[in-house]
Amino acid sequence: MAASRNHSSALRCARGLAWAALWLSGCATYHPLPLPTAGNLATAAPGGVAPLDMNSAATVAVLNNPDLNSARAALRVAQAQAFAAGLLPDPHFNFAADHPNDHTKPTDRFHRYPEFNEYSLELDVDLLALLTHSDVKASTRADYQQAQLSLLWQEWQTVAQARTLYVQQSIATDRHAFLASAAQIYALAAQRSQRAQAAGNVTLEQTSADLAVLQDVGSRLGDAERGLLTAEQGLRSLLGVAPDVMLPLQPLSAPAIPARADVQAALTQVAQRRPDLLALQAGYRAEDARLRSALLSQFPDISIGVTRARDNGDIHSYGGVVNLTLPLFNRGRGPVAIERATRAQLRADYQSRLDQAQGSAWQLWNEMQQLQLQLADLQTQLPRLQQSVDEAQRAYNAAEFPGASYLTLVGSYLAAQELQDTLLQNLWSDSIALSTLLGTQVMPANVDQRDAGARMPQQDGFDREAVAIRPR
Repeated sequence: MAASRNHSSALRCARGLAWAALWLSGCATYHPLPLPTAGNLATAAPGGVAPLDMNSAATVAVLNNPDLNSARAALRVAQAQAFAAGLLPDPHFNFAADHPNDHTKPTDRFHRYPEFNEYSLELDVDLLALLTHSDVKASTRADYQQAQLSLLWQEWQTVAQARTLYVQQSIATDRHAFLASAAQIYALAAQRSQRAQAAGNVTLEQTSADLAVLQDVGSRLGDAERGLLTAEQGLRSLLGVAPDVMLPLQPLSAPAIPARADVQAALTQVAQRRPDLLALQAGYRAEDARLRSALLSQFPDISIGVTRARDNGDIHSYGGVVNLTLPLFNRGRGPVAIERATRAQLRADYQSRLDQAQGSAWQLWNEMQQLQLQLADLQTQLPRLQQSVDEAQRAYNAAEFPGASYLTLVGSYLAAQELQDTLLQNLWSDSIALSTLLGTQVMPANVDQRDAGARMPQQDGFDREAVAIRPR
């Protein structure tokens, strides 16, 4: 008999161990993930020695940008939250046991009855959690979609930033080259004035004026060098490459300007194109689901379960249990009011974003029209101004043209070239902002080789390359 009981106990113990092993096999386990010990920046240019165009630079930025990689890792947190919300709530299990310790014996005077160890088992489930599960799942799924779309919008912003830095570096490179060439011309002119002063052919006033102009151009050249370094480092940082990596860029032309009808058509589709607006729509759906969940939470919080018990008199019983929260004071009105106000705020934010897109789009488009007219007018004047500089330079070299007038003409040409760079940079800035605002693709930059031949005038046998005249 004892052997049979021992065998039965061993069997129950083995069965319990088997269930425990099965339960533990479904649990997640810990794996260490050490932190990196060094940077992970690329040590070579993405395109090798081939110059990058604007779209290639934007693509590399989206793939390699460290901030975007961190945002993608954060997206996995939202994915895990959506997974957790999709799981059904676990039931609750309660076990209690009591052991009598009054030590009465059958021979005692006050012996009542044989006493046994008592226990109780309870298994219950929260009905309200099951009732609101679908809405909670829907809200977290919409939150995950919002996180995905927010990441996509961040990628769009990175593309716009890469294009902006591309334009800044390209124009800064041209400006630096042009000012360096002009500085050499002014330096040679100042040396010539000093020799002429020593020979008594010009006054000290003229020589001092030439040196002052040379100093001014040198200061502007220093500013251009710092601007170029800032633009280069900004683009390297965005593309995730090391600070010493050179990034050659293709020449830059003026951007294409969309027609009014194209802008109007894009505005009608902007809510279906822009990721930030789609993310707001997903966030609104998530909040709407949270409001429905809050409304359901006004019902009493009910959990039901079954019980199995034995008391110390060896009386066995089965039963049920109901736990109920009485909605007397709170009644869930606070969460409902909060969710309704939050939904109204999200709706107002979405409407504001749509209105902002409408107004900003036309403001940018009108600015682009004005900049294009100014740039076109300047580009019609630059060839004539360059021709005048070339003729004055030949006469100046032949000592048939005053040096002060020649340098003034060169300064006017330099100012026109700098104005052209400024107009082009502003035009590109508005174009990039408009394409991001409308959710359209900015036109790639292609250089018109017919208009790429503008040069600074030659001085004493030196050929000074200038910024390429931009096509219309």
